[in-house]
Amino acid sequence: MEVRIERLPELRVAGIRVLGPYAESGPKAWKLLTPWIARRQVTSASTMFLGLCHDDPEITPPERIRYDAMVTVPEDFEPDDYVIVRVIRAREYAVAVHKGPYATLPWSWSALYWEWLPVSGRTPLGAPRMEAYLNDPGATPEDELLTHLYLPLAPL
Repeated sequence: MEVRIERLPELRVAGIRVLGPYAESGPKAWKLLTPWIARRQVTSASTMFLGLCHDDPEITPPERIRYDAMVTVPEDFEPDDYVIVRVIRAREYAVAVHKGPYATLPWSWSALYWEWLPVSGRTPLGAPRMEAYLNDPGATPEDELLTHLYLPLAPL
C-alpha cells in the first residue's frame, strides 16, 4: 500500500449523521443527503464528498457507530435544519488510495492501520477517519471507484 503524508487545510462541511454499522450507515446517509445536495446546489469543481468515520467497529456496539456523510461548503454557506455544519481542523493525514467497491474499504483501512502505521513512526490522532469519494458511484463501475483514505496523525 502506497501512503503519503498530506496536510489538509481547515474544511467547512455540511451533512448528516447516521448511526449503525458502516456498511449500512454509509449508503443510507448518502441516500438521504444526495437529494439535499441537488436541491441546495452546493457543489462546485472543488467540492469534496467526505465520509467521516467516528468509531472503531471492533469495540463500538453496532447501533452506536457514527457515520457522517459530508460535503465541503464555502464560508458564506447558510445551513438549514436538514444538515449539521462543522469545521474539520487543519491537520496532517496519512493518505492512501482505495480502488474498488466500497464494500472492500475495511480491507484497505486494515492495511493502513496494521501494515503501514506500525512501521511509519507516526501515531494516529483521536479524530474521525475520513473517506473522500472521488468519483460518482452511479456512473462508475464498482471496480473503478476511487476513494482516498485519510487517517489523522498526531503531530511529530
